[in-house]
Amino acid sequence: MSVGIDLVYIPEFKEKAGDASFLEKVFLDSELRQSDSPERLAGWFAAKEAFFKARGVKEDWLGVWIEHDPTGKPRLFTCLLSSHERCDVSIAHRGDYAVAVVVLPNADVR
Repeated sequence: MSVGIDLVYIPEFKEKAGDASFLEKVFLDSELRQSDSPERLAGWFAAKEAFFKARGVKEDWLGVWIEHDPTGKPRLFTCLLSSHERCDVSIAHRGDYAVAVVVLPNADVR
């Protein structure tokens, strides 16, 4: 098992998110269409960073994406794991911060 965590300062993230090239590099069009707030995007950014930390290598941002199940729970999907196992993710934001934790059971960690 491998665990990653990331904390994002939302005001700083909002500045970066003002740059369209940053958004295109980090988020799929489907993620940008689903997002209803900078706080949500900051949480998804934290989740992707936490995934890379759990994996031990930063790869293609667009190879990792967030979707919500019917109950609203976030799910992290990726094409970067050879086993295609589901990743567990938890995302929260409050005030000026967003945080995410990712657990990769039986991860193909490098």
